[in-house]
Amino acid sequence: MNYLPSALAMLLLPLCVLAQEHDVVVIGGTPAGISAAISAARAGKKVVIVEQAPVLGGMLSSGVSRADDAIVEANSGVFEEFRQRVARYHLTELATDPVVRDHLARNPVRHNVAKGQAWEAKTAARIYADMVKEAGSIRTVFQQVPVSGVVEADRLKAIITRDKEGKDHRYEGKVFVDATYEGDAAAFAGVPFRMGREARSPEEPHAGHIYTDAFCEVAQALPGTIFPGGTGRADEKIQAFNYRFLVKDYGRPDHPYRLKSPPPGYNALNYKWNSALKPYLPNRKLDVLGINWGNDWAGPSYRYPIAGYEERAKIEEAYRNHALGWLYYIQNEGGSPQYGLADDEFTDNGNFPYRLYVREGRRIEGLYRLTESDMHKDLRGNGFRGPLHTNSIAIGIYEIDSHNVQNPKDRSSTCSGEGAINLIDVTGPYQIPYGVMVPAKMKGLIVPVAISSTHVAISSVRMEPVWSSLGQAAGVAAAIALDRGTELADVPVSSIQKELLKQRSYLFFYRDVPGEHPSFSAIQELSLRNAVDGDANYRFRPGQAISLGDFARLAVNGLGVPLSITAAHFRDVPRTHPAFRYIETLYDRSTSSGKAFFPFELRDFLTYRGSREAYAYPDGPLKAETARKIMSGLLEREVSLPSALQADQVVTRARAADWIASLKGM
Repeated sequence: MNYLPSALAMLLLPLCVLAQEHDVVVIGGTPAGISAAISAARAGKKVVIVEQAPVLGGMLSSGVSRADDAIVEANSGVFEEFRQRVARYHLTELATDPVVRDHLARNPVRHNVAKGQAWEAKTAARIYADMVKEAGSIRTVFQQVPVSGVVEADRLKAIITRDKEGKDHRYEGKVFVDATYEGDAAAFAGVPFRMGREARSPEEPHAGHIYTDAFCEVAQALPGTIFPGGTGRADEKIQAFNYRFLVKDYGRPDHPYRLKSPPPGYNALNYKWNSALKPYLPNRKLDVLGINWGNDWAGPSYRYPIAGYEERAKIEEAYRNHALGWLYYIQNEGGSPQYGLADDEFTDNGNFPYRLYVREGRRIEGLYRLTESDMHKDLRGNGFRGPLHTNSIAIGIYEIDSHNVQNPKDRSSTCSGEGAINLIDVTGPYQIPYGVMVPAKMKGLIVPVAISSTHVAISSVRMEPVWSSLGQAAGVAAAIALDRGTELADVPVSSIQKELLKQRSYLFFYRDVPGEHPSFSAIQELSLRNAVDGDANYRFRPGQAISLGDFARLAVNGLGVPLSITAAHFRDVPRTHPAFRYIETLYDRSTSSGKAFFPFELRDFLTYRGSREAYAYPDGPLKAETARKIMSGLLEREVSLPSALQADQVVTRARAADWIASLKGM
């Protein structure tokens, strides 16, 4: 459903509030907000982060104690810095911890603490605080929430916040970053937004009211099955929220953190528990998640993002009681009395998380709306990845993953309720375009969390590593806009991309080309031009010899040469060959240049008429001198070989990318 914030919410609060001026005002100390602040501060900007909790880190310091990164190699930028710091801390300060030692020895293992893919909440808070402090020129303010926005001539000029004592504060800035999970700052600025689910459509075959096999097993149903009963209709519903509390194994049933009585409204029929679950975090801790019959709960989630703070407090209390009810069940009926709230987490909050896990809030109306087809391998993708976005400023990896939208009713069922979607097989690595963060009608504001997207799309984007990457891009865009004196909507995406690549952020995913690779930027930029791609396992294979066919694609698309195809000339390059259009373009360019540069072989063979066949050998390795002649012909000037290449050497894929990128001036 589409919404316009009420005029009342946008009224100017008392002008006696003292104004605090900054270059960049970040509302929300989530991983996205932290990344935005750090990237802007590193560009020399004066930044303030205003956070509702007493610590930085959003959900990563409030119970979600794992990266949910799907592929660890996909992490980059500020989030990769965070992951590496977590890993170093575990391997040094906690080197003797049994979980750390086990994960180090058992690699690969999911949520590997030795690799920094999982952590204690207090560890995330401390590391993020260190990173913000080291960035310099970032001020942090805690336990304040936005309550109003000041807009003049379609430009956000100030955000008014309120602290826990009820005092109001005014933050003025040149650029604002709304990094809240709910999209609060954007709403108070008057940015139109969506809530709920869109209807099923050709772009979104999994939208709307739906039943699937997500998070369950059904006899005779193959993985990834849609069941009868779904209408595909749009509604106001969104996925379940929860409190992701941390439990510790105290090793005995009579520990002081065992609940003495159930919380209000306790009903054992709401819960299930697997007593075989063991701690997978250091210090004998476990981040508990009950998707069907645990701490997940749909219903109150529909209202929470658009509720006022008093109403939110009541909803939070209901979620707290629901979560504690599960803990009571775990201890008393689930066979795990040794578990209790971790005594060294959230020590100023009764050992309970600061934040409710808001998986999905408002979604702004931006310059581009992300849909299921933007991340689906097969709808508009190439069978391996989602469709290419040349204006990418971040990547997504995690599958389309919506928790249930309506609670399951039959406790004997192993399945989630209506609305659960878990599309592991069809979600390919995908690019996220810049326009999803830029409101269509508001200046001075960028929104990296409550992005312009559908319900289905946000169910993949919502993982913190992705939101962190979007936040980093938002901070870079803010700094460039300030330096150039331009609007956020008018910042050239290419300038954002270049800076992100300098910061070793992925815009296109390969497993084997990390940010430290010497050809990283060249390969990334050429990939965004559709000049190169990897294999089905997302490997670029940088040290492998490049074939003539792949070089043809690299040269044509990398240099921006228009396609030209007059016929299918080559016996070994039929129209079904992936390099067909590029080989033919080189041939046409070669014959029309007056100085042929494309090599091929003619073979005579006897028929009743006599004939000849042409062979290009597109899959064979390419020698450097042949590549030089092709480049000289395309550029219409003599090109020299790079100093590291000899004429008879075979050209590797990475070296070819570097060469063409340098000739193009990338």
